[in-house]
Amino acid sequence: MTPGAWRELVDAYVGGRLSADAFKRRFAEAFAAAVAARAPTPAAVQELAYTVDAYAGDPMARGHDVADDEDLQRAARRALTLLPEEVGASATAAAPPQMTAEDLRAARARMQGAAISFGTVGAIGCAVAALWLAIGVLQFFAVAAQMQAVTDWGPAPSTLIAVPLAFIPIVGSIIAFFGAKDVWGWEPWLAALAFLALPLISLLGGGGMMRARMAGGGRGGPR
Repeated sequence: MTPGAWRELVDAYVGGRLSADAFKRRFAEAFAAAVAARAPTPAAVQELAYTVDAYAGDPMARGHDVADDEDLQRAARRALTLLPEEVGASATAAAPPQMTAEDLRAARARMQGAAISFGTVGAIGCAVAALWLAIGVLQFFAVAAQMQAVTDWGPAPSTLIAVPLAFIPIVGSIIAFFGAKDVWGWEPWLAALAFLALPLISLLGGGGMMRARMAGGGRGGPR
């Protein structure tokens, strides 16, 4: 039963349209059905059920723990004053806001924009990582070549020294620049492009593009 139906049943008894025995019978049947169906019942109805269950219409069957007509009327009137509030609360809870077609289209557009933004960010990140890997490997060999030429050591000691030096920011790039120019015979502009300009561009430009893409995705993508 709905809260409104419970209210009608209680009001019929309080208003004299139902006798106490008829009210008890109909209330007990409805309450048992609600319990069997595990249907939610208002708190006022659950409280009233204790008095209804204890009610005895026959005065001879009443004892200290048995409710009489006055107890039943008092409990029913109390339930009647509480039920209107629960009806309003139930009606409010049963009417959640509905999404319109425009809301659904806007949400779909935001999801598509976010997917495109994250896909672009992933592609840029892969490109930057590949560039860094290529420059790092080339820089390592250039640093090893420069150390071998400067120290006149063999390949093994020069390689051991090149491992930490090659990946020190700025220091590794400068040593690699001279190794490519002096040992490998590269043109200065080419060595500068490979070991000075490209790392700086990939660090600043790639990071800036990813931040811009992520910021654009965070605003909800294309409208």
